[in-house]
Amino acid sequence: MARFNKLAKDGHDQDFQRGVSAYDRYYGDPTLNNPNLAPLEKAPFYAIPIYPGDIGTKGGLVTDNLARVLHENGQHIQGLYATGNCAAAVMGETYPGPGATIGPAMVFGYIAASEMAAVAARLKEA
Repeated sequence: MARFNKLAKDGHDQDFQRGVSAYDRYYGDPTLNNPNLAPLEKAPFYAIPIYPGDIGTKGGLVTDNLARVLHENGQHIQGLYATGNCAAAVMGETYPGPGATIGPAMVFGYIAASEMAAVAARLKEA
């Protein structure tokens, strides 16, 4: 922690070179000496394991062909829909390239909205 804080205050990440590229600096905090580093001084601190993957979410809610979220038992959860990066990828654990989640998000968003409208119409008729 002491080493990290010294590097952050100095503005140079000797370990991982965070903040070196223009891309890093663009998305950082321009008020800091290094826009990608700040000393860690105020507790509490939390840590989680992070695993690399080749797709945005590498997981998410499992849905059926109507974008309805499925329970662990395979049944859909009434009134709960998911699409985009909050849903499991239709491509499984692969990612063919940039923008590959946009098409499925649009299609399943349309499907979900259509299904919600159909459910609402059936309820209104009942």
